[in-house]
Amino acid sequence: MSTFTKSAMQRLAEVSGDFEAWWDSSPLIFKVWTKSMIAKAPEKDRPELEKQLKVLFDYDNPASTLFCGVTTNPRLTRKVLDLIPEEVNPIIDKMIKDNPVKDNAKLAWKLYKAITEKGAQLYTPLFEKSKYTKGYVSAQVDPRLVTDVKEMLWQALELQKIAPNIMVKCPGSKEGIYLLQTLTTLGIPTNSTLVFNVPGAMQVAKAVKRGCEIGKVWGVDYSQWRSVITIMIGRFEGRPQFAQSAESVGIEFTEELARWAGIAIAKKVHGLLNDPRNEYKSKLLLCSARPGPGQGNVYHIEKVAGGNLVYTLNPEIIDDFMRICACKDIYSQINDAVPEDIMVKLLKIPYFVEGYEEDGIAIEDFVNHPSFVYTRDEFSGSMKEIEEYVEGRRKVVGR
Repeated sequence: MSTFTKSAMQRLAEVSGDFEAWWDSSPLIFKVWTKSMIAKAPEKDRPELEKQLKVLFDYDNPASTLFCGVTTNPRLTRKVLDLIPEEVNPIIDKMIKDNPVKDNAKLAWKLYKAITEKGAQLYTPLFEKSKYTKGYVSAQVDPRLVTDVKEMLWQALELQKIAPNIMVKCPGSKEGIYLLQTLTTLGIPTNSTLVFNVPGAMQVAKAVKRGCEIGKVWGVDYSQWRSVITIMIGRFEGRPQFAQSAESVGIEFTEELARWAGIAIAKKVHGLLNDPRNEYKSKLLLCSARPGPGQGNVYHIEKVAGGNLVYTLNPEIIDDFMRICACKDIYSQINDAVPEDIMVKLLKIPYFVEGYEEDGIAIEDFVNHPSFVYTRDEFSGSMKEIEEYVEGRRKVVGR
C-alpha cells in the first residue's frame, strides 16, 4: 500500500494547475471543523493531520491557502448558527436592538449578509494577492425568489456591495439565468446554482457569454470578474425519479451507475466549457459529491481529477475523501471516457438522456426538474429556519 506525506486534498489540487478546491461552508466554522477532525483521529495521527488541515486554510496566512474560494447557501449558513452561537448571537442580538421595527425576514437577511461579510474578509488577502482571480466568496439570493427577477436583482446588488470578492449566486431557473446575464453586463462576478445537468449549464454559459459581449461594448471593467457554473451532481443522481426511470426500461439502478451518471454530465460540460471554439467565459464548478461506489472509492472526485474546474467540498465529503484516499494515488482522469457498457445503460434511461443532451430540457422546464424542486424546497426551508432562529433570539433579547 502506498503512503503519502501529503493529504488526498493536497494531492488532488496538485494534479492540475487549473484545478481549484473550494470550501463549501462558511469560513467561520473552519476552526470548529478542524478541531472535530483532529479529536476523532487516533492520537498518533493528530500532529500530522493538524499540519494537513492547516494547508487547507491557514488563519495566520490566508493569502496562501489550498481552499482558494468559498461557496455558501442558506442550509450551510443555518448550520453556522448552531456551530458557533457564541460568535453569531451577539451579532443577531445587536441587530434586533438596533432595528426594533424590522421583521424577522429582514433581520434574517441582514444576518445572512453579516455572516457573508465576515467570510469575505477572511479571503480578502488571497483575493488581492491573486490579482482578483481567487479568494471569491459566493453569497446566494433567497431561494424562495427563483422566478422573481426584480427581487433577485435587488438582493444581488445588495450582496455585491458587501465586498469586492463577493460572487453572487443565482438560481438556474429561466429568470435566474436572465439575472446572471444582467449581472454579467455590469461586471458582477456570478455563480449559477441549482444547475444539475447539461442543458442548464449550457444555457448559463450562453447567457454569461452574451452578458460579457454586451458589457464590453459599453466598456465595463472585467478585471475583477469571474463566472462559475455549479453542477450539483449528487443531487441529480439522488432523486427517486432517476431510479424509477431506469426501472421503466429494465435497467438495474446501482450505486455505480448513479455515480457514473453525474460524472458523465460533469465530463461533458467540462469539455464544452473548455472547447475554445465555443468561447465560453465560465468555469465549471462541481459540488454535492458523494462517496462510492463501494467502500474504497470517491468516483465523483477521482474521475474528474486534473480538470480545468472548481470543486467545492463540504466538511463531510472532505472527511470521507481524505480518509478513503489517504493511501490512494490521485491522478488525472478528466479525459478518460465513461466506460462504454455504463454509457450504453445510461443512454437507455430517459431521466439521464434529457439531462445529458444539450437541448434535453427546455429552459422553461428547469424549475420543474425533480432535482431543482427538491433543492429549492430544502434551501427555502433553511431560510425559514434562519428567520425562526432570529425569532428565538428576539425572545431572549426581549424585543
